[in-house]
This record gives sequence, C-alpha cells and structure tokens, in this order.
Amino acid sequence: MKFSVSPVVRVAVQCKVASDLPKLVEGLKRLAKSDPMVVCTIEESGEHIVAGAGELHLEICLKDLQDDFMGGAEIIKSDPVVSFRETVLERSCRTVMSKSPNKHNRLYMEARPLEDGLAEAIDEGTIGPRDDPKNRSKILSEQYGWDKDLAKKIWCFGPETTGPNMVVD
Repeated sequence: MKFSVSPVVRVAVQCKVASDLPKLVEGLKRLAKSDPMVVCTIEESGEHIVAGAGELHLEICLKDLQDDFMGGAEIIKSDPVVSFRETVLERSCRTVMSKSPNKHNRLYMEARPLEDGLAEAIDEGTIGPRDDPKNRSKILSEQYGWDKDLAKKIWCFGPETTGPNMVVD
C-alpha cells in the first residue's frame, strides 16, 4: 500500500538510561514496520529521528514506542520540527547572485517550475541521480521537451539527493 502523504514532522529521541539503547534501536525498527507512515532514521551524528505525518500522529507513535516496543523504558524527545517544502509556480522574474565567503566565486541562480509529470517521475524513480546521464537526457528531451545539452548539465537532485528538485548549470 502506497501513501501520498510524506512525513513532515520530526523529533529526535534518545534513551533516558543509556543501557536501554538496544531497546530503543529494536523498538524503532518495530515501530517502522508497524506503521507505514513513520520513518525512523539515524543521523550521521548518531541521533535517532522519528518522522510522522503530524504532531498527533508522532505523539501516538512515541507512546507506542515507549509502552509497547520498548517495554516501558523511558525516552527523551526533542521538540517537533516541521519540514517545510515549497514549490516554484512560475519562472523567477530575475537572476540572483551570491558571492562565496572569500569573494572569489559568484553563483547566479534562477528558479523555474518543472514540466508537468517530471516531479512525479523523479519521486517514482523513473528519473534519478544515479541514472546514466545519456539515458536521462534522452528521456528528458523526448518526454519533457528539454534540450539534450541542458539535460546533461544536472548537478544534483534534492532534497537529500532524491527529491523532485534539480540544480542545473
């Protein structure tokens, strides 16, 4: 079953007692399996993140985590953080410039909306950062009207390398 709602509220969790860490790790795995709307990750810093569809959803999930999946072991949670994701509706009216801290480099940018269906194709994995650039540029030119040379100049996808946004040179 696929849901169209992505987790937008995140909290960091940790054990109140350090010896309960194995319970937390196992509990997070079980929580992620029991609720398809929950995403449990570990940051590079070692922080355990639980993301859900809303604050109420997360509150229920964290109660289940503590009471059912960790056998009552206490956890400490951070304040909820909402991930805002904005979209571009039309081409920006001007090009903006930013300088590097040492003032030796300049970066010029403008925003444009993606063609109809392209964001969905990226979300579904039809087009992605790990695709062969020649094949990707062929798909972008044939199905979405991109110039082949421009399609070869994609620097990255985002957020988090897989999202439906692109930086193009």
